[in-house]
Amino acid sequence: MSIASVTCQDIYQQILELPQESLVELARFIEFLRFKAGESATEAKVEKPLRIIKLGGLLEGYDFSPEFIAEARREMWGNFPRDIEFDVPMEES
Repeated sequence: MSIASVTCQDIYQQILELPQESLVELARFIEFLRFKAGESATEAKVEKPLRIIKLGGLLEGYDFSPEFIAEARREMWGNFPRDIEFDVPMEES
């Protein structure tokens, strides 16, 4: 049976041949397919126009000079212990 020629009757016949235990899994899969189809349908219908946001002057008044960044790094890493020993296992050849 090729994918192009699948009918509802073919699928129904295959469902009838499934063991009873598989029906729960099949129901979940059908629910997933419905969700997926609904998601793609709403995406196609609702296409929002792009909104242009101008960021000019957003960071005005903030200092991002190299000196300021260097000072911030010194503050962040100032109390970081420098004598940390790592126990790294050696690779075997």
